[in-house]
Amino acid sequence: MPPLLRTSLPLLCFLCALLSFNSAADDAVQVVTELSPPNQILINDNIGGSSTDIVRHVLSEANVDADINIYPWARAFYLAKKQANTLIYSLAKTPEREPLFHWLGKVAYFRLGFVSLASSKHINIKQLEDARAYRIAVQRDDISALFFVKRGFTVLQTTDIKHSYRLLLSGKVDLIIDDPNYVGAMAQQFNLPASHLRFISAIEELSVYGYLAANKDLDATTVANIKEAFAAIEDTPWYQQKLRNPYHELQTFND
Repeated sequence: MPPLLRTSLPLLCFLCALLSFNSAADDAVQVVTELSPPNQILINDNIGGSSTDIVRHVLSEANVDADINIYPWARAFYLAKKQANTLIYSLAKTPEREPLFHWLGKVAYFRLGFVSLASSKHINIKQLEDARAYRIAVQRDDISALFFVKRGFTVLQTTDIKHSYRLLLSGKVDLIIDDPNYVGAMAQQFNLPASHLRFISAIEELSVYGYLAANKDLDATTVANIKEAFAAIEDTPWYQQKLRNPYHELQTFND
């Protein structure tokens, strides 16, 4: 073997291996989400929660090996739109979002509405227009942000739900948008009793399901396998309990 070829062969093998690794990395599936107790929680660097349990189960049944990573919601949403083979949860389906993703299955149910400090007894919202008098924080690219911006509200857009709660607790905004079943879990994140916060009223148009969705470039076989895994559990008590906790009667109003 000529000396030059002997010298170049190890380098050639290394480059081939590197290209193969990069190709495999490009094909790897990743899952992105946000911190949103109790659906997506982080305990000792481990991601859990009711929606996460559903996602892990269906991916396992579909033989999809994927890491789950928590980001601020706007970042997670951007990655899911732009990066091939990326899944995201819990994503509400809207007319604007529907053509952007494969919608694989439901992983949560939200009944969103106005949350204030319990001490803010002056806040009184009997109809949606009443909320214009108050400072409202919403998460960028979240369904609540789309809802209020579309209706001409002036809102403060944050990176994630925890940031919105910080603004509320510090008195920098009067209202945030969350589900009444989740307020207590978020209060725990700040070492506060649930009684420190007050759910005022639900917004009927923000009663929605959250989905596991996928970038449009996810291959058809993987999409079909995940949908099949959802179909296999959709009538089970375990799935129904994870998907939707019992709701008490809430004051609501339509747009």
